[in-house]
Order: sequence, then C-alpha cells, then structure tokens
Amino acid sequence: MTRPAVLIVEPDPTRRKELGRGLARFGYEVVLAEGEAQGRRFARGLGPAVIVADGAVAGFGDASIRDELRRATGTATRLMVLGEAEAGGDELPDDVLYLAAGGLQGAELVRRIRLVLVGWEIGLEPDGRLQSLVGDFSLTPALEVMRGLGRAVASGRVLLEGAEVVLERGEVIAVSAGTARGVKAFCRVGARRQGPFRVVLGRPGVHREMERDLKSLVIQAIEDRVAEPPNPKARLEVRPGPDFPETRLSPLGQRILSEGQQKPSIGALLDRLEATDGEILNELARLQELGVAAVREPEVGVRVVSDSTADLPARLAREHGIRVVALGVRFGERSFRDGVDITPREFYELLERGDDHPVSNPPTPGEFLEVYRALVPERDVVSIHISSVLSETFNHAKKASEAGARELRLGRERRHGGEPPVLEVVDSRQVSLGLGLLALFAARMANRGLPAPDIARRLRAMGDRVQVLFVVDTLEYLARGGRIGKAQAWVGSLLGIKPILGVARGEVVPVDRVRGGRAAHPRILALFRERIEPGRPV
Repeated sequence: MTRPAVLIVEPDPTRRKELGRGLARFGYEVVLAEGEAQGRRFARGLGPAVIVADGAVAGFGDASIRDELRRATGTATRLMVLGEAEAGGDELPDDVLYLAAGGLQGAELVRRIRLVLVGWEIGLEPDGRLQSLVGDFSLTPALEVMRGLGRAVASGRVLLEGAEVVLERGEVIAVSAGTARGVKAFCRVGARRQGPFRVVLGRPGVHREMERDLKSLVIQAIEDRVAEPPNPKARLEVRPGPDFPETRLSPLGQRILSEGQQKPSIGALLDRLEATDGEILNELARLQELGVAAVREPEVGVRVVSDSTADLPARLAREHGIRVVALGVRFGERSFRDGVDITPREFYELLERGDDHPVSNPPTPGEFLEVYRALVPERDVVSIHISSVLSETFNHAKKASEAGARELRLGRERRHGGEPPVLEVVDSRQVSLGLGLLALFAARMANRGLPAPDIARRLRAMGDRVQVLFVVDTLEYLARGGRIGKAQAWVGSLLGIKPILGVARGEVVPVDRVRGGRAAHPRILALFRERIEPGRPV
C-alpha cells in the first residue's frame, strides 16, 4: 500500500540521509531538500502530505509554507518542525508538531517521526514523550484502530485494560483479553466502545499465534457484538423442566446448561467456554426464552443510579451495577439520548460540522420514577447526579422520589419483613469525570455492605473534595453557549489563549489560562501538585 509522501528539509547532509533512508524502509515516499529554496520548489511541485523541516530553515519554522501550499496545490499538508531544545516550539501554532531532536541518534529520531506519521494516518496523538500513540475508543473505535494500523502496515502492540493486540506488518498475530486468546480475544477487544488505549510501535517479539487475515477478523468481531450484554458479575441459574427435550438444544446450549449447574457468574461462563462471547450470549438469550435458564443480578443491599453526564464507560457501569439514565441532547430539530442514540464521537462531529448549538434536556421526573419503580421493590437506591447548578437533572430526580414516596412506600412499609425501603437522591456538585468517580465510589461502598444513608452522607462530604481540571481546545463553543462573550472568544483565539477550567462549588469556573496548547497540560499538572497535600492519601 502506498505510504504518504514526506518532504524532508534538512541542511545537515548526514541527518538528511539518515532520515530519508530510515523512513523509506517503512514504505514512505521520501523527497529530500537541503534548504528553503529547494524545499519550497519541491513542496509546490509535489504537494506532500507531510513536511519534516529543521526549525532553523527560514520559512518552514513559522509554518507559512502550509498556507502557500494550500493555495498552490489545494491540499492540506501537515508540518513537523525539528528543533534542538525542549521548549523551542512554544511559539509555534498548536497544529504544528514540534519535535525536540537535539542529541537524538538517527534511529531514535526516525522512530519518533514514524510514530507521529502513523498517528496522523490513523487519527491518534502521540504522548508527551513520543513513546506511544494514545486514544480512547469512544472517539476512535477499536476496529477502526486495527484497520488503520493494517493500512499503515504497522508492527507493534495495542495495549488496553486487561488486553493486548500484537501486529506484524499490519496483520494481527496474537491477541489476549483476560483468559481468552486468539479470535475470541479479538472479538472482545472489538466490542470495546469506550476506554483508553496505547499503541506502541516496534518489533513484536512474539511468535505468530493466528493465521486469520485482518479483514476476516474485523468482520467476525462486528458480527459477534451483543447490544446489551449482561453484568459479568450476574449469575447463571438453570431451570430445566422434567420433560424438556435436549434435542432442541445446540451443543453450545447443552454446554451452557451443564456449566450452569454450578451457578457461575456470566464472566466466568464466558471464560470457561471456547466459543466467542457473542455466540455464548446469543445462545444464553435463546435458553432464557425457552425458560430453562435465568440471569440473576448480584445480591447487593443498595443499587446506584446516575446519569449520562458521568461519562461512565458502559462496561464499567455494568460491572459495578450502576444504572445510567440518559439526558436528552438536541441539535436544532434533531433529538438524541446521550450515550444511547449518539456517541461522543458523533456528538463532536455534529458540533464541528453543524450550525446548531447543542441543548441538553434533563430526564423527566417520570423517567426517574420509572427507574425507581424497577429497583426499589428489591433493594435500596442511591441516586447521584450532575450538579444542580449546571442542570435540572438532580431536581427532577428529587421530584420523582418525593412524588413516588407513597407509591414506593419509602420509609413506611417494611420490605419482606426487613427495614423500610430507602431512596437517597444526592447532588454530586460535580460533572463528567468527577460525577463518574463518585458513582463508582458509591457502588464500591454498596458492594462492601454500607447502607444507603451512610453512602449518601459520604458522597455529600466528598463532592467538593474531588478536584477536576480541564482545558478546552477552542473558545468557540463556550461563546456559542453564552459562557463567554463572542469578542472574548475572538481575542482568545487570536492570541492562542487556552483557558484551564475546573469545577468548584458545583459550577464550572475559570482557574487559569495559558498561551498555546502545549503549555496547558504541564500547567494542569502543576495546579494539581499545588492542590494535593503530599502527606494525605489520594
């Protein structure tokens, strides 16, 4: 497969030759130029996808060449500038990648440039130390990552929580996910829809375990997906009738019922059987329809409810038994349920492409009451939600608990001879990651057997102690939403100002600001160091 064309503008003949030979070995079409005049001439004639230029070469370090090329060729060109010092790229635009090359040997410099090139090809960013590519499956789906690495003919590893995919020249040669290996493990990775991952390029250093081509693996992973997989901690119960004919069962169905005699968790069942998870879960659903099998949720005294602004990965919410209620999102006349009808990636695409600014709608009290009706008869509930300063979600949940108090017999009628049912609604005073962490903490406390009032009390005490800082890439959407004036947004964009925001007292507040995106993350880390007392546990 043809690699992107790369123009290298480098006055040092030794380094120019090293970079040219090194990148050519990976299949890139490399053009070498020794100075500005030759570089500009080659760039106008070839319209390369990428320019790698020494920062000392006039006309390339200030990124002006990109605008010239766009006018001349009509194509967008990426620019990577090589400099000597770590801080040498502070004045460059954020979309120009600066690579500190001082003291690097040729092979290491080629490795870092290659890492960035592969990242650009498949839509991933390098980490701060240029050791790996980083991403999240909610923005770049797992199978899209695999296909991209296949097109890039890449060798290396994709590392994610509990799993690893090994590639050699664009083909998958080994996969592990939990106890599974091979095709079963690849299907598990393909089912991941959220969560961080890393891509480390280099020789895999393992023997080939799989002979399937990448295309067939991707197709099988797509076919193996299950829309709503059960909680892996739930348990399988077998209820065969005395006259049930075994001839109606497939060999896999018979094996599931055999394993089910020991009442294994769903996670353990998936690990024990050789079939893919999708094949097992689809057969299990058929057994449930026949009435010979049932899936029982783990017995916990308290069930946790949250909302979609917690940004909890679906797999994590399932594993902890957290019920997530979706907010509504409206773009003009189009309405979606957050995390149900629209993914984060689709949301950002609509945000960038469309003229309509998104408007969120909290779940109605009726929607919350429906959730509480399903849960309260069996267990107590702690319902924790986005800050009441930022959304009406908490208030609607509170109205539902008050309106349904008589119907749900809250605090009035003993359940199965025990204590009266309890429903605690908590204002987290947080959003996104902060809310998600509190929901997880609540689920862990429930798993340890703490009662609902104690969990709610602890959550209220923790809300203001959770520290959340973030940086936005552009001020445009803050201006659209009325958070700042349009003039402020224009001036901020003009000056390259990046605001660092945080959550305090339940609302989003400005914390600091930096010039240029490169300074944002180091400043966030410095702010965290100032806020954390070294002698106290985190």
